[in-house]
This record gives sequence, structure tokens and C-alpha cells, in this order.
Amino acid sequence: MTLLKATKIITLVSITVFALSVFWNKKAWSMDLNQFKWKNRLLFIFAPQNSDPFFSALQNEISTQRGEVLDRDLVVFKIFETGPSFKNTTQIGHTTAEVIRKQFDVPPGRFTVILVGKDGGVKLTRNAMVKLKDIFALIDSMPMRQEEMRRKAK
Repeated sequence: MTLLKATKIITLVSITVFALSVFWNKKAWSMDLNQFKWKNRLLFIFAPQNSDPFFSALQNEISTQRGEVLDRDLVVFKIFETGPSFKNTTQIGHTTAEVIRKQFDVPPGRFTVILVGKDGGVKLTRNAMVKLKDIFALIDSMPMRQEEMRRKAK
């Protein structure tokens, strides 16, 4: 291989690596959470695996109170370190799940619940078991939710 040919290859590889580092950042891999802003509240449940007892308890409450979850416009993300992760019942990729974990700075091996309001702000972060009724009470105390309940009552 000639020196000129080697220099061209090195230059091409360098440009490719640079372009990927600039344009193919973590957002390219992640789900754009802004798509939910002003439409949905987001409940993120992080657990090492789906057999985590805190996760199982909360998931059971969500399953039995599906109507209440839907009434509050909640989208539930179940993010696991092992096995598939989900947005409601739709599986999301492992890479997307890891990017979401990093976005919220949730370390591996920890059960964490994060509630994000329709305005995109974090309303609750809990690193221990939380009851769904407490999440509902928090949501129901928010001005936007109170307005939603008034509109539905009419």
C-alpha cells in the first residue's frame, strides 16, 4: 500500500468517526420524551429485573387499576437491567432503556420510581416502594389534573 493511499484511508476513517460522534449521539438512540409533553404524564419504574418484589407489587396495582392509570394519562415505562423493557405493553430496545436510565441518572441495581408531569418536570423520585394510590394522590393534587377533573365533571 502506498503512503498516499494509506493517508486517504486514515483521513476517510477520521472523518467518519468525527461525523458519527457529532451526529449520532445518545439522542439518536433514545426515545424522544418530548413527544409526551402536554399530553401524558410519565411513570418510570426502574428495577434490576421484572421479578423485583417492589416492581411486582407496583405492577400488580397498575394492572388492577388500569382505568385509573388511563384516566390520568399515564404512560408507564418499565426499565429493567436484564430482560426486555417496556413502554406500557410495547417492548423497547435495551439501548433505549439504558439511555433513559442515564437521562434520569438511575444507577444499576436500584429500584427507582420517577413521575414526570405533563409539563416535563420531575414530580417524584423514590428509591423505595411507593403505592400507586400515593402516586395518584400526588397527580390529583396538581393544578393541571384538577382542571382535567373539573372539565370531566361537566
